[in-house]
Amino acid sequence: MMLFKYKNKISLLSLSLLGILIFGMLSTTVSASLNYQTTLVKGTEIFTVDQYDDVGWKTMVNLNSTPSDWFEGDTNFTGAQSKVTIKGWNDVTWETYDVFISLFMAEHFNFSDIIILLGIMDTLGYNETTINANYTNSYNLWYGLRAVWNFTITDFEDQPSYNDGVRIFKNPLDLKAILDDYNTLVMELNGKIPIQFAGYNFPILNADEFLWQLAFDGLAIGKPQSEYLIDLINELGCENVTASGSTLTINRHGETDYTVVISYGEKGTLSSLSVKDVDENIVFRIVSTNSEWIFYIILIVIAVCGVILVAYIIIKKRKPKI
Repeated sequence: MMLFKYKNKISLLSLSLLGILIFGMLSTTVSASLNYQTTLVKGTEIFTVDQYDDVGWKTMVNLNSTPSDWFEGDTNFTGAQSKVTIKGWNDVTWETYDVFISLFMAEHFNFSDIIILLGIMDTLGYNETTINANYTNSYNLWYGLRAVWNFTITDFEDQPSYNDGVRIFKNPLDLKAILDDYNTLVMELNGKIPIQFAGYNFPILNADEFLWQLAFDGLAIGKPQSEYLIDLINELGCENVTASGSTLTINRHGETDYTVVISYGEKGTLSSLSVKDVDENIVFRIVSTNSEWIFYIILIVIAVCGVILVAYIIIKKRKPKI
């Protein structure tokens, strides 16, 4: 009887230790998947349109559009360039009202419409205090300030076309809560008679539409990048997006089916974007080069050439004369 109790104690202890071990492994896995880091770096990148097929674009994407509907400026000209300078960043925390204004209202309405809508919402009891009280999530992110020069086939102006933000959410899983809260909130707002009477309607977004918006609106990613992107699209529940390494592949439909391939560079920001038909033919592509890296590469090449030249001279002087 005592032996049986002793065996039971050992079994229970073993099970407890096994449970603790499994829990620890799971906890470690979850924590690791959320322990992302920023790779933002101050500096300037030049983006170049290195390929554009106007006929292919109009046949596949949209008969009445050009890439300038996606990227401002002369993006319908091969060789056009844009310049983006990241000036710095801070750790910030956004509440639901901040997200609502920055990610959604600024995307779908112009400045004057936003002022009108905020006034109507305030009279209906939807102000910063009440929205944050009813939607209590908060989100931590790295928020960077960047200056953007639109694509041009001429020289860049002295001043940027505009300044805006680049955002890395420290936890990519937060974006699902953001989308859910937004859709819940705007369904309430769309049902309010004053908003309907004023002629406004907030769009309801699915996961794919939300990610598409983010991709063109200053989304950057943390490292490890492959895990970040997989967590992002899986948590959102995207149906037409896949991730591989630091690249997103988005399936779209315009005049025909096509894909948009977005790659992120070492800094976590956009590195290249390609638009392809179903046969993988590229009809539009922009690529980036880090002007600071080019400068350093040139210095390295010059230094290496100098060392080789010096070595050659020394060897030649030491060579015995015949």
